[in-house]
Amino acid sequence: MMSMLRQVLTMSTMVVGGMVVGAGLGILFAPYSGRVTREQIQVHVHKAQDEMTHMGGRVMQKVGTVLEKGKLVLSNHKGV
Repeated sequence: MMSMLRQVLTMSTMVVGGMVVGAGLGILFAPYSGRVTREQIQVHVHKAQDEMTHMGGRVMQKVGTVLEKGKLVLSNHKGV
């Protein structure tokens, strides 16, 4: 169970890191003016925040499900 949580955290960190690197490269090689580029970055950051919030909710649901299954297994094991 802990390794699954670690994998989720690792993947989330990689996604966020990739977004940061991509935003940095986008600023360096931007074909638009500073104002337009900032507006586009702001839009992408808001989208990323929404996606991460949604992903976090799904992760929490799955963690809750795993915990409930673990409790059930333990309670069944204690009864044996």
